[in-house]
Amino acid sequence: MTGSGWLVIFASVLSSIPAGVRCLGVVQLPNTTGISGELLANQSVDNFFSLWIVFNNDDIITSDKPYTILAPLNNASTQISKERLESHPQVVKRLLLDHVVLGQKLDFNLGANIKFTTLGGRTVNVRNKRTEGAHSLYANGAKVLNPGIDVSNGRLVILENYLFAEDLTDDHSFLQDMTEVLSFLQSGVRVFQHLLARSNVTRLLSQAESYTVFIPTDNAFQKWHPVDYGFYPFSVPEFTENVLTNHFIRGNVRQDLITDGQVLKTLGGLDLVFKKQPDGRLTVNNVELIKGDTPLTKGNIMFLPDVLFVTDTIVKKLREKNKDKETPPPISYPWKGSTFLSHSFLMLGGTPGYRHITRFLNMADLSDYVPGSDYTFFVPTDEAFEKAGLGDAPDSYLSKDTGLTVLLSHFVKGRLYTRDLKDNTTLETLSGYNVTVHNKQGNISIQDANLTDNSELFVYNLGTIFPIDNVLFKNILPDTQFEPTTTGEPDSTTNNSDVEMVPLDELNQIVSHSGEREELEETEEGKDVTTMDAEVFTTTDINQT
Repeated sequence: MTGSGWLVIFASVLSSIPAGVRCLGVVQLPNTTGISGELLANQSVDNFFSLWIVFNNDDIITSDKPYTILAPLNNASTQISKERLESHPQVVKRLLLDHVVLGQKLDFNLGANIKFTTLGGRTVNVRNKRTEGAHSLYANGAKVLNPGIDVSNGRLVILENYLFAEDLTDDHSFLQDMTEVLSFLQSGVRVFQHLLARSNVTRLLSQAESYTVFIPTDNAFQKWHPVDYGFYPFSVPEFTENVLTNHFIRGNVRQDLITDGQVLKTLGGLDLVFKKQPDGRLTVNNVELIKGDTPLTKGNIMFLPDVLFVTDTIVKKLREKNKDKETPPPISYPWKGSTFLSHSFLMLGGTPGYRHITRFLNMADLSDYVPGSDYTFFVPTDEAFEKAGLGDAPDSYLSKDTGLTVLLSHFVKGRLYTRDLKDNTTLETLSGYNVTVHNKQGNISIQDANLTDNSELFVYNLGTIFPIDNVLFKNILPDTQFEPTTTGEPDSTTNNSDVEMVPLDELNQIVSHSGEREELEETEEGKDVTTMDAEVFTTTDINQT
């Protein structure tokens, strides 16, 4: 076929999709209608452009952004046969995208080294090398024969050979082919890609075997995302890995070959039950499959509008075990800019046994010392303050001087879990004083203060509270006798403009009226699930639920 004939095919492949057409992922390519077939033939790069027929059945959007296309010669040492085009279409697509830059007309004549990223996501380095007594430009290992032919809104760069030619000779696995397909989908499955990359699921995939994967769309994951704040189940790594594992099955399964009532096992050991509806729709575990296969050399990809094996009941149980993954409601009281401190104050104020710490906090100006989040707070109980002789101390007693130092000595930067409190560990507090952890067969103490419960109280995902039975560094306080008081209300106000001190009952009303929380709840015990000794949500849990 002539160069102009191939150009007609190339232009038709790049035709725009009408507005309103929805698809899982759209390949975005430059508008090349300004390139003539005669130019391609004269430059001996028309074979390269003929390969773009591989995108013929894909969803394509053309872009009018500037572009650069790096086109290899017809007689390049690497050749792509018709058989390769048909047997490994995804490999060829990835290779072609790695020769296109969208959004820039690259100038190879700048003289300095150039580095850029292709549409396929690969990095290309252009350098000036001395070969055979002369300087020549090389893009990775391919010699640049012509650094720039300007065409309408774009530029052609002529290469002696293909970039990343090794991709054509590799025997790709299912994982490689799947990754390549997902890499050039511009939208629609990014959440799945992100979660899969952070998991260990791919270690279960053999190089030689074929697989079929059922990929939920971004909208499917979005259904489980809190609107403004709350719990997102896929922030729990072990749960996420378990769910993703159960979206893979062994074998190359195609939609038109699936029979009604067919049951297939996932890699995680759960059942996928397929049903064919009278109108031809295909469902798996009562979720309708998006019609159509995305075939790979060693498998297949299907897409889902929902995530399998995730229900409200499962998420509710998961949330109870993972309070530290929950994002907090927005709040500006009582300390603007100190979210951990503000939420800790509200939590403790609504919990019996913490009247003294809340009244001391209410009068202390800690916003500059404890900004933002990511802290651990060792909180003395009411009994601890009374044992230290501070039960009748005025509310402002720990708001300045030595008292402030003592209060800050109960805060440590960084969110600690019980597993972090190892014997003889030294922690630096916000006062600059160090405390030593003692852990004897699970009985944990901080200096001379014992943890009243050897598990954490999570202040959302902002930090951790550990109740203790003694006041740390109480010995540095002056030996003072206090007259008994009849009220725990503040005896003075701070003049710091960033702190607005409000009685707890009013704070509850403020939060409730703003729609953030109806009441103060006691934070339940939780366990971090990012460690080996964590309580993991397993396949058994899903089955039982």
